[in-house]
Amino acid sequence: MLTLTCNTNTTLCAECPENVVITMPNGPSYTAGDVLTCSSDGYPAATYTWTVDGDPGSTTSTQALQEGGHVYVCTASIKFGDGTTCSDTVTHTVMTYSKY
Repeated sequence: MLTLTCNTNTTLCAECPENVVITMPNGPSYTAGDVLTCSSDGYPAATYTWTVDGDPGSTTSTQALQEGGHVYVCTASIKFGDGTTCSDTVTHTVMTYSKY
């Protein structure tokens, strides 16, 4: 945890994201279009980026599942006021089936 003291009246606390979690939709049978949700702790609130099999995915906390077997990686990042950044990732492999 990084603590910055600006003056004797104010203490700002900042912490890198830890405990990054991917929440799965109801299953265990998943279909294309179901949504994964990424969350983490840390302060200030993290921003999220996804990759699917190494290719860029969503830039929000959610990612739609694609048909077939894929590796989904969510990265939670926090940028501090001084310009430094820290991040953590979580990976999940999911097999999904067609909606039809």
